[in-house]
Amino acid sequence: MQPDSDSDDLFELIEFIETYPDLSGLESVSHVLDHILDSVSRLAGSPLSFLYLADSRLPFPRFTRKGFLLDHAADIERFCADYAGRIDDSVDTLPVEMTPATVKEAGGSIRIFPLRIEGNSVSLIGLSAVSDSALPPFFTRLLRTVSCSLNSFLERFKKEQELSNLNKYLTVSSMLAQSMELHELLDITLNCCIEAVSAEAASILLLDDEKKNFFFYAIEGPAKPILMTKTFPSDRGIAAAVLKNQQSEIINDAQNDPRFFRKIDFETGFRTRNMLAVPLVAGDEKIGVLEVLNKAGSASFTQNEHLFLQMIAEEIAFAIRNAKIFDYVVNSYCKQRQGLASCKGCKRPLGSWTPCVKYQNLSGSGI
Repeated sequence: MQPDSDSDDLFELIEFIETYPDLSGLESVSHVLDHILDSVSRLAGSPLSFLYLADSRLPFPRFTRKGFLLDHAADIERFCADYAGRIDDSVDTLPVEMTPATVKEAGGSIRIFPLRIEGNSVSLIGLSAVSDSALPPFFTRLLRTVSCSLNSFLERFKKEQELSNLNKYLTVSSMLAQSMELHELLDITLNCCIEAVSAEAASILLLDDEKKNFFFYAIEGPAKPILMTKTFPSDRGIAAAVLKNQQSEIINDAQNDPRFFRKIDFETGFRTRNMLAVPLVAGDEKIGVLEVLNKAGSASFTQNEHLFLQMIAEEIAFAIRNAKIFDYVVNSYCKQRQGLASCKGCKRPLGSWTPCVKYQNLSGSGI
């Protein structure tokens, strides 16, 4: 390949990374990483390559490969995760070599080059059949330039995701204030939570009237059909601790937490790895707990995700409390004063929880 052609490819790659238009989801990250890997491996003349990226601006580490079989790629990804955890950002990290089976069979090895990215980030690119003499003369500068461009892309991605989560919060807040069926709204809310923090499941646990048991009021996830009928004592589990202390928690190793109530996992077959647990408190009233389970990609939940769920939990708590007050008003006042059939079609009394408009109109007319 001619130097001018190499330069053109490099400029095209940088422009692609820094001006990528669609930052709406993780698909955009995958697309950019795939494009980086294709370009770098082509410039280096490497038939087998991979790119691993662990960054605090992403919900979980990303891994993309070219030419590797799936089983071998899984081994390489585990190696990268372990190696990335041992990299010290304060010193320059030199390339290392590894010989996964798919490369060893061909009599070669993989050279792993770290990409230096600002902040809490580790990125590794692996190339096969590469020696120092075979690398293009500008290869070191290529990696440095790609690192800077990737950092710029991740900053834009982070801001876009923050804006997306803010829009989700405003949408949920607006929905929960409307006169709609609460269970339907909470199902939508839980799906928003799952999407926002890249989790597998979410649930809303409420205390029963006697405050002796938790029951599953709303659930989204694979165990939903089973959990709808489950209860457990209100003094058991992480939910009990979180509600008692009124302090939300990130639990990134649930199975080794002594407070974890394993019976639910045993009965559903769902294995809880980690969770975000947030108390639902409306004023002084303890209502229940919001739990979001199993971060995608075996990653850990972050403080930003924690903060997002705390804001959502406050909206949920007041929506549930208001729904309970509405039911009380209807059952203890409206139906008794106006008859059992009078509330048909009435979705909500006045915002102050005084009797409904229909009853006030009848009273005002002297009937």
